[in-house]
Parts: sequence; C-alpha cells; structure tokens
Amino acid sequence: MDVQIDYFTITRKQIDKLLGASKARDFIMKESIFSITVGANDFLNNYLLPVLSVGARISQSPDAFVDDMINHFRAQLTRLYKLDARKFVIGNVGPIGCIPYQKTINQLNEDECVDLANKLAIQYNGRLKDMLAELNDNLPGATFVLANVYDLVMELIKNYDKY
Repeated sequence: MDVQIDYFTITRKQIDKLLGASKARDFIMKESIFSITVGANDFLNNYLLPVLSVGARISQSPDAFVDDMINHFRAQLTRLYKLDARKFVIGNVGPIGCIPYQKTINQLNEDECVDLANKLAIQYNGRLKDMLAELNDNLPGATFVLANVYDLVMELIKNYDKY
C-alpha cells in the first residue's frame, strides 16, 4: 500500500493545483471516503506461502508477524491522515483458510477450512479493531469504520443455503 499512498501524494498535489490548497484540503477532508482492505495477501503470499512459509514461521512467530502488519498499517493510515484523509472504511481479513487455493494446497475436503490461516486472520482482525479504536481516539477529526468482512463471508460459507 506504500506505493498507492505515493500515488495519492502525487494526485493530491494535482488536486491542490486545480482547486487551490485550501479548497483541496476541504474537499478531501469533507467529501472523500478512503476504502481500504489489506492483509489477506500479506498472509497468503508471505507467511502462508508453502515454499517460504516454513522459513518465515521459524524466524517469526504469528504474533510478531501480525504485530509487524499492524504497525505498518498504522503508519500508512497515519500517513494518509497527514495528507488530509479523514473518513476511512477499513475491511478486515476474511476467512482466508476457506479459499479454494488454501484448501487445495492443504488437501482438505470441500467442507473444511485451514485452521492456521483462519486463526491468523482472526488474530489480525482483533488487533485491527483495537488499532482503529486507538486511531479514532488519537487522530482529531478522523473517523475509522471497520467493515467486518470475516463474519460476513463466514456466514455465507456456513449458511449458503439461506442465500
């Protein structure tokens, strides 16, 4: 997401030129909503990647990996705040242990999910919720809303026949 924020920094300068700095600031602060969902690929393409994950798991505990992700995400959200972003909708990580790729590489049945992957998602989501509450308290004028993707998708998986 660092690169996306770099691109937003460039776009922000262009908006400043078009509207003037004061109007651009007001526009971004009052009219913009930043919708962000991160985390799933960090687990799937790093910590849970079969070729790399054994080494990653040996060198870094799940707690340490989640801590690193949360700390990095906090810094990214703070960076956006400094660029006048104020309204955020943040999606948590869904049940990544239930995606077909994870089920296939772990040789699970259709009705099973990878426990480690889902436990990591739940752990991350708990820390994410706490971090967003902290940011709501510490960044004046900012509103961080959590979108609970995990429970929504898990409900669809478990009770698909209702839908």
